[in-house]
Amino acid sequence: MLKYIIRLDDACPYMKKAKWNRIEELLDKYNIKPIVGIIPKCEDEEFKKNPYIKDFWTKYALNWQNKKWIIAQHGLNHKLSKDVRTEFENISYSEQLRILEKGYKILKDNNITPVCFFAPNHTFDDNTIKALVELNNIKFISDGYAIYPYRYKKMLFFPSVFDTPHKILPFGVWTFVYHPNNMEEKDFKYLEDFIKKNKANFNFNLDFIIDKYDNRKRSILDWMVKKLIFIFRKVRKKDEK
Repeated sequence: MLKYIIRLDDACPYMKKAKWNRIEELLDKYNIKPIVGIIPKCEDEEFKKNPYIKDFWTKYALNWQNKKWIIAQHGLNHKLSKDVRTEFENISYSEQLRILEKGYKILKDNNITPVCFFAPNHTFDDNTIKALVELNNIKFISDGYAIYPYRYKKMLFFPSVFDTPHKILPFGVWTFVYHPNNMEEKDFKYLEDFIKKNKANFNFNLDFIIDKYDNRKRSILDWMVKKLIFIFRKVRKKDEK
């Protein structure tokens, strides 16, 4: 099996409408249903520099849900800074449970039902996973390193290895992460060109994938991929200095 999934991060009432409209039009053009991460109560000061979208929940969030996009709870408030880089990591289980419950309730109060979770800045720990399992309202986490989805600590993970789409291997379930607020012309063009060449691989049935990999454990090959990614990122970071 070779499947590609697009993930869109940082949807909220302070998102950049023009860029989000463009990515939505592009994905609709090819009938692609992405994972879209919605920040329940955005308090990110950088995002709040953008105009507030009064009808975000009805015009955007509810519309995406009605189109069968995969809705994800993207933390709670995304209140990150140079000094604070996580909402979850190294925070007590009880506090994480409270944060997750609050975020989920905000989404539900706006008629949005998330089936996925991913944390701001990819930072979470076993307490996050334990709390999500306890709440029992999320089907999977979009994060981790592997070739196919896998189960860890009673939670199913859909790995997200790269931001930009790449042909990595002729098999696997690969999630490519985009931040529409930061996308430029070249990013939209690259994505559309990749979709045109690989359109068949973007068609997938979420429930089928969940059932197929529900009890899968990570393999040696998965751990090799994780190690290679860490090496690649370390080298890239060194080259950027």
